[in-house]
Amino acid sequence: PAEQLSRIVQLLLKIFECAQGDITGEARAAKALSQVLKRLNKCPDLPPRGSPGRLAVPWRPIYACLLRVQLRGATLESFAAGEADQIVGSEAAKFHYQSLLALARRARNFFPEGAAEEILDELRPYFCPHDERHFFRAAALLSWFLPDTMRDPAAVLAELAGVWDLVSHGHEWNLIWWTVFSRMARHNPREVVPAIQPVLPRLFDALLRTLGVPTGKASPSRPDHTAWPGDLAWLLEGRSAKKDSVRKFCRLAVYTLGPESATWGHMTTLLAYAAPFFHPLNEGDHTSSLLQLLSLLCLNYAKRVGVEAGRHTVKKPWSGGSRLTREDSERMVDMMLPLTVTAFASKDSSTQFLTSQGIKDLASVCPEKVTPKVLEMLLPALENVMRPHEVVGAIMLTSTMASQLLRVEGGLDMIGQILRLTVAGVDLNDPGKTMYTFRMLMSILSQVPLMDPADLPHGSPKPEMLYTLQEWVVEIVDRVFGVLDNVPSLKKGFYMGSVLSATLGRFFDAFMAQMSPTLRSLAVQRVSRRVAQSLSPPAQKYIGSIVDSVVFASPQEALKLLLPALCDKVAPNGVLNSSESEAVYYTHILGHCLRRAGPHSAPYAARIQQVLDCVVAHEDKAYYKQGQKLLRKYLKGLVEVNLADNRSLAPSRWDANGVIIGDYSASCGVQQTPADCAVAFKIPTQDCLARARLVIDRYA
Repeated sequence: PAEQLSRIVQLLLKIFECAQGDITGEARAAKALSQVLKRLNKCPDLPPRGSPGRLAVPWRPIYACLLRVQLRGATLESFAAGEADQIVGSEAAKFHYQSLLALARRARNFFPEGAAEEILDELRPYFCPHDERHFFRAAALLSWFLPDTMRDPAAVLAELAGVWDLVSHGHEWNLIWWTVFSRMARHNPREVVPAIQPVLPRLFDALLRTLGVPTGKASPSRPDHTAWPGDLAWLLEGRSAKKDSVRKFCRLAVYTLGPESATWGHMTTLLAYAAPFFHPLNEGDHTSSLLQLLSLLCLNYAKRVGVEAGRHTVKKPWSGGSRLTREDSERMVDMMLPLTVTAFASKDSSTQFLTSQGIKDLASVCPEKVTPKVLEMLLPALENVMRPHEVVGAIMLTSTMASQLLRVEGGLDMIGQILRLTVAGVDLNDPGKTMYTFRMLMSILSQVPLMDPADLPHGSPKPEMLYTLQEWVVEIVDRVFGVLDNVPSLKKGFYMGSVLSATLGRFFDAFMAQMSPTLRSLAVQRVSRRVAQSLSPPAQKYIGSIVDSVVFASPQEALKLLLPALCDKVAPNGVLNSSESEAVYYTHILGHCLRRAGPHSAPYAARIQQVLDCVVAHEDKAYYKQGQKLLRKYLKGLVEVNLADNRSLAPSRWDANGVIIGDYSASCGVQQTPADCAVAFKIPTQDCLARARLVIDRYA
């Protein structure tokens, strides 16, 4: 509750004040305070600003502590007189200023009434461009301490915009002031948006210089040549000045949009000038900044639409003077979509990712304009084998747009076609495409249960894509094992190894969990056959993760098919296999088979014990190492607590046989709320604990 957190904050404030002079103590108290204030700011029962029950945090102790420790002086005058120097190269000092700046950021929402005016009065004497060191420092401190609410935001904005104009623009300088302006526009739109109109031309001109787009001049303006003092770098700790300044400007631009704002006109002019530089073959220092501008404008616009519609929660209520209309959204899409589609054709994967995110955000605000364009692009791009970069881009776009595609008519059947076409995306020669393919499949599987038509009730609607799922399941399993059987090495440093480590296990967990009984049985049989017939030591870890997922999804059937065969491979008739490589390999796979088997391994306890007797205490290091791993995984399977269900829909949507209840098409693309989720766990039984005790006693 907010009341309890407020009392904790008051206690920590006392500790912070008493720790004066102890750098480590102050830093620890400040870090704890920032974490508690972050939680307090999100409490639904937090009293509104101005109410008597709201917590008030004084700003002067935090400010004085920063000056005293980082500048070794109680005032800026002492630093100017040469009586203090910044602590350089000290980890304690670094931890101190990081904690204090984080505290200032979290505490400014709780500064008392009138704090903004007091902070401005404190720092205003140093806004003199003839003394850059004091000027830069005062501006940076203002960006950290100035609260979001003040008595006259319009007058403050006009004053600060004049201060911003006093210095030749650099990335760090713009970052400081655009951070302040964007916060003021977000939290005081009624007063700030009219006041910022005269400043907009200069802001967009500064953005164009920040982006670095060629202007045709012999000596173009380079804002990054305006150096930021090195001894003030700690005030911009952890920030990339150019990227973060573009990010803050995009937020500022979106939150100043309105019927009487000139932002629309300036934005249209800027994008018209920059449009030629979004060509997919274009390269240069400005390319990444332009892509960031494109994606962040779309993201912030979609977020503002969501906030105004009540779909997104924010720490402060939205009090905009005007709301974005349907016509505004259509105008935004008409302006941004051609640029994102053009840039999407790039061969660079990061460009494709950013533009696919932008297309997704545009589709969330105006789906009737964006989704048809996406449908036109996807299938031709996936089928175009002569342009592999388009295939990768289409896979990324499907991954981000899966939920929107499922909402359109015929979207489910189109997803079925995409599943068949992207089997070839699991490619040994292209680890990047393989990674994006697995991510796309996980995105689809998180919203589309895999049902065999034979499992659905008689007379229920059965989309066409269901009749292709059996073939697709066989194809994807064979494709994955084909890659694993032929991979030369998955040792450290091989990119395919890191791709499979990050995606393969999670994909098969989702893949097996979403299936109906008929499809799951088919997949289990296919995996069991490939595991028993193949021997691929370089990929044993990844094949083991597949076996782990299969056993977890269908323990009885998978253990029946796998466990006796694996035990016979390791120790036929209780005698260790004479082939060391084969015995070691299948011992490893057997461990994965038992890792989440739980009570279902009980019928095979005697056979498992025979294998353990052969390898656990073997004098050969290779046998011994895998035997110890097998023992650990066997014990984990007996005593560990695991999730009972990881399907995409609530348990109430499935019958006892694992088949969707009701209309199948209506169950696809469903976004669950936290209230619908039911988290259950598989708890070890008494029999499992007793067997684990016997195993420990036998091999201790």
